[in-house]
Amino acid sequence: MQGEDDLRGLAKIMAFMRAVSIFLVLILLYWFCYGFLIEHGWTREVINKILNNFDRVASSFSHSMYTKVFALILLALSCLGTKGIKNGKITWSKIYVALVIGFILFFLNTLLLKSYLRQDKYVQICG
Repeated sequence: MQGEDDLRGLAKIMAFMRAVSIFLVLILLYWFCYGFLIEHGWTREVINKILNNFDRVASSFSHSMYTKVFALILLALSCLGTKGIKNGKITWSKIYVALVIGFILFFLNTLLLKSYLRQDKYVQICG
């Protein structure tokens, strides 16, 4: 009985870590794609103030790589504590393809951000 409770507690902790890593990625998108979001009117002043205060205290948005690595670490830790289901359809080659595509989209998207955020379109977050 105690073992089942421990497994449920571990599953809740892993789900929380996964949710935090996804939340960090969403914050990262909001922060670094702010120019696009403000053009479409998808920003909120309350969120801007919260993120500015958080950045002033933690300096986590000074470079996008810090937030990306932290989100990846949390995601990796959440994956370590979960059990996978054996499925014969998943092969190592499919896993490697997904890892390469995910790495390119997650870590090398800075080029896409820089191409959109030209100096004439970039808008700083108001403090």
